[in-house]
Amino acid sequence: MTMTKSDDRRLRKSYDQEAAQYDALRYTSTEGRFFSNLELTVLKSWIPLGPGKKILDMPAGTGRLSVALSQSGATVIGADISRNMLSEANAKAGDDKATHAHFVQGSGVQLPFRDNTFDAVASFKFFHLVPNDRKPLFIQELTRVLKPGCSLIVEFNSPFYGGALAAFRYYFRKKRPGGMRKKCLFPDQVAGLFRGLEVTRRCGVKLPGSGALSTLLGTRITEAFDLWFGRLPGFRYLSYAIIIEARKPSAE
Repeated sequence: MTMTKSDDRRLRKSYDQEAAQYDALRYTSTEGRFFSNLELTVLKSWIPLGPGKKILDMPAGTGRLSVALSQSGATVIGADISRNMLSEANAKAGDDKATHAHFVQGSGVQLPFRDNTFDAVASFKFFHLVPNDRKPLFIQELTRVLKPGCSLIVEFNSPFYGGALAAFRYYFRKKRPGGMRKKCLFPDQVAGLFRGLEVTRRCGVKLPGSGALSTLLGTRITEAFDLWFGRLPGFRYLSYAIIIEARKPSAE
């Protein structure tokens, strides 16, 4: 079922209400901090950063990723439909003196940017909210504003996180037997979703309990193992999230 404008309004209202507590609920725990650091590690290694580069982060949320990426000197534009989330992002940028991070309000299916504007586009913690029949619309719009030959990097929930943990989560705790297919990215969905783009890299991030393990083994060792495991075909989907890099064809 396709999301309507009223669905968008409900989503905007929900995140407006949650904005002040958003980071505290997700990224202050040991597991949350570890996951956030893993996301940034992947992004910083996949995205061309530094002065002169222009990056789009959509949705920007509270600016968690935008601010961190902008510290490289790249210009990072964060777009989001929630005004309150953007207020949090602007406050975070001010606190961190992130002068290269800028935020605008806008929808992911009608971005306020010209074609071929950005050197990279990232979309994290979002596609689990988008119905399957609408996901291609967002991919097309994100690709439109991306320069030819550059990369779109998108994060999805994995349907096989922790093996039996995923089944427990959707079939028993949430009582949504069909939820896995709608919320998560299955391997057979990748080619159709990124049609017209070249899928160049895939990486799973965040194994169960890896945050707690990092307090014993150290962050660097645990992070290296987590990302090594996440690159293994057939095993990466046991991670919490799957990050896909897809390259826009170069101009003729």
